[in-house]
Amino acid sequence: MSNSDRRQYLTATVLDQDFLDQSHDNLENQIELIVDIETPTGFIRASDRPKYVDGVFYDNRLVFPLIGRTIGEWLSPETELSVLKLELNNADGLYDEFLMGGANYDGFIGRTVTVKLGIRDVGSTYTTVFRGTVSDIGGFARTQKSIIITTRDDYEKLLIAFPTVTMTPTAFPSITDDVAGVFTPVIYGDWTTAGDPQKNNASVPAFITNGGASVGVPGVLVELFICQNDIQSLDTSGVILVRGDFIVTIALADISLSFPNDRQFKVIQNTGNTLVDGANFILEDGDLFFVKVVGEDLGAYDDNPVWQARQILLDHANVTVGELDANWATFRDKAAISALKSRVWINEPESALTYVNSLLEQVRLESFISRDLKIKLNSLHFDDAVAAPTFRLNNFDLEFRSIKPALDTRNNWNRAQGLYNFLPDVAQTAFRTSVYRNQAAITQQKKEISKGVSFPNLYVKTDVTTQLIEMIKLASSAYEHIFMTLTWRSLLLDIGDFVFLDVKIGSTEYSSVPCSIREIGYDPEGIKLPVRLWSYQVIPFTGNAGVTGSVGGEFAVITEEV
Repeated sequence: MSNSDRRQYLTATVLDQDFLDQSHDNLENQIELIVDIETPTGFIRASDRPKYVDGVFYDNRLVFPLIGRTIGEWLSPETELSVLKLELNNADGLYDEFLMGGANYDGFIGRTVTVKLGIRDVGSTYTTVFRGTVSDIGGFARTQKSIIITTRDDYEKLLIAFPTVTMTPTAFPSITDDVAGVFTPVIYGDWTTAGDPQKNNASVPAFITNGGASVGVPGVLVELFICQNDIQSLDTSGVILVRGDFIVTIALADISLSFPNDRQFKVIQNTGNTLVDGANFILEDGDLFFVKVVGEDLGAYDDNPVWQARQILLDHANVTVGELDANWATFRDKAAISALKSRVWINEPESALTYVNSLLEQVRLESFISRDLKIKLNSLHFDDAVAAPTFRLNNFDLEFRSIKPALDTRNNWNRAQGLYNFLPDVAQTAFRTSVYRNQAAITQQKKEISKGVSFPNLYVKTDVTTQLIEMIKLASSAYEHIFMTLTWRSLLLDIGDFVFLDVKIGSTEYSSVPCSIREIGYDPEGIKLPVRLWSYQVIPFTGNAGVTGSVGGEFAVITEEV
């Protein structure tokens, strides 16, 4: 008989899957939570029990709530943030110095809160499971005995609106009232093709910045401004003037590139080179100009939707390269994405995160904050689904009776049309694809569920059609969300991971069903993990045949309506 101590949780110095498996066998662990709350003078260190971690004392000041992380809903117009609410015991007034009237009062709004999980007092095992900032809306409150802090995860900082620069009289002294205050556009991608044929494909506006000095003055050059970010080129042979019913190409000889970059240029008046209704061009009130440009230089990836989304975060959301997961480059180069053509023109403030998520959704990707606190991408491409995950969930991995399947009807549709190619000159998505349908799903569900899917950044019809068909294959499956609470053996799983679900509890049975994780939480009471899984039981893909009655998935037949 061995006299060795198999209780690894008493001596382990590494939090890995082997430790979790052995602790699970023993039905005990010493996995604990700590929190660091930023203050004007340093950090409040707190936990649900008094303890030292690598010599740092964490006071018994908290009852930890459930910590939740989510990727949100597919194709949802709303951005979902993971939220954490902490109640810090202040009955003895220890933290009064940080409150209103205190010696170090500077507010908690905007300060960071970091929650870590690890083994005993071994600092090297502690890993961050949530980091956020105190919300500016209801982020701080206090009672007679406590301080209540509400935080939102790192996604919150991506809610910064862009663009923010406007055209002002300071920058352009001769600007007119109709242009003053207009937000200067941000441009990525190729704006030289696939625009409105009536305007010779020149669909990006250029704004007159000296209209107050040049209207009706033949000798004064008309100054025009295109965007705030650097662009690669301006096609001087494709500058278009629109005046009422007249659409005129400005003569090349009348274009002056006297500014230091292609974002600005001038048009010479009254030369005889450009005629409008038989008369020399002289600027009039109401004249509009449109140009062909290629946007910011993204190297070999000017048209790539993933790289455009990344650049928006870098340029406008204070994101650094180090905060982005490496899989952004992986999906940039993915065959199904790398050849797609996308472009961006935006001149009304919008959340950078909202815009980026819309851009990614058009190519069947989603962003989320990973356990490593990186901004990471999740794929809804069938060839990225994992048919045989290495992690298997069995009955003993579930809290008793916690499993609750629920049919997802919100994202279930079997007939759709794509709306694509946003044109700034008409301020709308200009074109439509044919209507496509999954007849087998319509027959099974006994009704058509139609949807219009917007692709404002894609402008090549074949690209849009391909994405639309793949979306219908996924959306026309009668898929399930499965809610359950897992034990600590699943602690290292993350959003987007695939697991095998192999459980039988009463009438609920799943036999080796691949599922992806859509939400994951951390319940400090016994270290349990409430999760929401997306079942692929009725979504067949290569290596996963699904079940009898499946009508969606990778091999579904999608037909074009005629």
